[in-house]
Amino acid sequence: MTRTILITGGAGFIGSHVVRRFVQRYHDVNIVNLDALTYAGNLENLRDVESAHNYAFVKGDIREKEFVIDLFNRYKFDGVIHLAAESHVDRSIENPEAFITTNILGTVNLLSAASMAWGDNAVDKRFYHVSTDEVYGSLHDAHSLFSETTPYDPKSPYSASKASSDHFVRAWHNTY
Repeated sequence: MTRTILITGGAGFIGSHVVRRFVQRYHDVNIVNLDALTYAGNLENLRDVESAHNYAFVKGDIREKEFVIDLFNRYKFDGVIHLAAESHVDRSIENPEAFITTNILGTVNLLSAASMAWGDNAVDKRFYHVSTDEVYGSLHDAHSLFSETTPYDPKSPYSASKASSDHFVRAWHNTY
C-alpha cells in the first residue's frame, strides 16, 4: 500500500531539502508539499522534482483550519513532517501576531486535523514537528551545549511561539 506524507513548509530552505530527499529516495511514497509561498518559500528550490510521479504541490495556509481539514480528508495522510513556520527573530519583534497565528494556531490546526482524520487508527501514523534551537535561549559560554534536557528559555516572540508549538505537540500526543 502506498503511503502519503504531508510536508508543510516544503518550499522553504530546509523544507525543500526534506521534500527533495523524500521524493528522490522513496518512490513508493507520495509527498504532498503544502506551502503558503510567503517570503521564505520558493518553488524554484524544487524544479528538479516538480514533475515526479510521487510529488504534488498545494498552495495553502496552515492557519486556515477548514482548508487543512479538507486537505487531510482529500489525501488521507499517513504522516506529517511539519516545517511550516514564520521565522526570523527580527520579524517576530515587528509582528508577533503573525508568529502566534502561524506557529501556534497553524500547528494546532494540523494536530486537530490529524486527530480527526486518524481517529483510533493513529498507531501507524506519525506527526514530526520541526522546532528551533532558539527555544533554549542562549548558551552561557563557548563550551556549553544544548541537550534534550536543556530547559526552555525563549527570548523572543519567535522562540516563544516555537516553544509553545512544541508544547502543543507534546500535549496532543499525551492527550490524544
